[in-house]
Amino acid sequence: MLRAFRVMWLFLLVAPVALAQPAGEETPSPTPAPAPIDPSVVQKSSISGEEMLNQAREYRGQINAITMQIQVQADQAKSDKDVIRLNCLLDKLTQVKVNGNIMDQALQALQERVSTHDEGGQLHEYTRITIINQKAQVLRAEADACVGAETNYVGPTKVVVESPAGLTATIDQPAPAAPPVTIVERPPVVSPFQ
Repeated sequence: MLRAFRVMWLFLLVAPVALAQPAGEETPSPTPAPAPIDPSVVQKSSISGEEMLNQAREYRGQINAITMQIQVQADQAKSDKDVIRLNCLLDKLTQVKVNGNIMDQALQALQERVSTHDEGGQLHEYTRITIINQKAQVLRAEADACVGAETNYVGPTKVVVESPAGLTATIDQPAPAAPPVTIVERPPVVSPFQ
C-alpha cells in the first residue's frame, strides 16, 4: 500500500513536466528584448514655461483653499464634539498640508527650470505639480465624505406624484383590506413512538 502511494506521488510530480515538454519538438525561442531607450530624446510641452508657472500658482491657490475648507470642517467637528469625523478630517488635513509642502518644492524647482530654459525639467516639474493638485482634489472629496456632504448636492428633494387619468387621488386613502387568515390545524400523531 505504501509503495503504491509513493508511485502515485511520483507519477503526479513527473507527469506535468513530461506533458509540458513534448518529445521531438524544439523549445520556442524567447521573446526578443525591447529596443533600448534613447535618453537623448527630449519631450516637448504644448504650453510655455510662463504658462506652466501661472497654472502651477493657480493650483497652489486651490490647495490653500482646500486646506482652509478642511480646517473649517475640522473646527466644526471639534465644536460638535464628533471625534470620528474630527479624526477623519485631521487625517485629510495633514495629507493636504504635506501635498502643499511638496507643491511648494515643485513650484520652486519649476521656477528654476523656467529660468534656465530646461524644457524637459519644466515638463517634469509641471507634471509633478499637476499630480499633486489631483491628489489634493481627491483629498477634498474624501474630506467631504468624512463630513457626509455629497459633492453632487443640488438642493432639497421635491416629490411630485401624478395619478393616471380617471383615478381619483386623495391624500387620505384607506389602507387595503387585510387578506383573510386561514388557520391550519396540525394533523394528529400517527406513530405510537414519540
